[in-house]
Amino acid sequence: MKKFLLIIILIPLVAPAHPGIGIVKDSKGNIYYTDLKQVWKISKSNREIVVPNVHTHELYMDQSDRLLGEGGYYDGATKKFYHYVWVYKPDGDIDTLVGMREAYVNHDFAFSRDDRGNEYYLKRFLIPHADTSHIYKKSPGAKENVFATGNFRNVNWLYPQKNGSLLYVSGNSIYRVDSLQNIQLIKTGIGNKKPSYKFSENIVIWSVWQDTAQNIFAAVFSDQAVIRIDPNGKMEEVHKSNGNWAPLSGVFDNENRLWVLEGSDKNEVRVILADAPVSALPYTHAKLFSFLFVGCFGLVLFFVYRKFFSK
Repeated sequence: MKKFLLIIILIPLVAPAHPGIGIVKDSKGNIYYTDLKQVWKISKSNREIVVPNVHTHELYMDQSDRLLGEGGYYDGATKKFYHYVWVYKPDGDIDTLVGMREAYVNHDFAFSRDDRGNEYYLKRFLIPHADTSHIYKKSPGAKENVFATGNFRNVNWLYPQKNGSLLYVSGNSIYRVDSLQNIQLIKTGIGNKKPSYKFSENIVIWSVWQDTAQNIFAAVFSDQAVIRIDPNGKMEEVHKSNGNWAPLSGVFDNENRLWVLEGSDKNEVRVILADAPVSALPYTHAKLFSFLFVGCFGLVLFFVYRKFFSK
């Protein structure tokens, strides 16, 4: 039987300007995503709601294929946030991991976690002691530590990578940080200077992620485009949303297909496959393959020329 904490939503946190970015996959390749009202699962056979009546912006899939998310409400009378953390288990059971308490998201549980369960979080919205100069890290069973120091005033989301670094967006730029003082600018000028999406007034990059070839992907909401940035900094559009839709985030399945989470001007959410295929070859291997292919093709042309045209 499913055990689940039922929530009475006093004032929903849903807002057209603040959609979710939660889209993850499990080890079997199933895709899970949030539409701010419930959590969906996409498998090879169907698409179904697996966690109903929850408002969560982020999702986290741990090494045991347990899916974690948030639920909660805002009490307008007291101006206080309340939330809890739920877990959806591989056998379909839903349980409460952290009970309902007065807290804003990330103040007692961060969904920005790496494969080892390390948490990374900001205290930008901590009232009344906001902190925009530090990123914090907390390992399982350990105390909180400062992971990085810098200007994180405009940073909303953190994206842990398998190599222990973090990616984050500030303005129209993507940065990587891997230690207290080592902050590296990956790319700037990603979105168009003037948004091409008519429902966006400013340059907005909602989410970033990487593939196994170390390419970085950015969901440029304000241009309705997913942009791929290769290790040399070259940018290429790999998906273009249409109509009143724009990308929010993305994830690769076990077949290396890119699934894109999109939002609309009506606060609707959908998930579709990206327009362009993405190579599964690591970047260095792809370069070597291209070099060998061109070289072999050149040799074939050379021998054909020697045999038929050189006499």
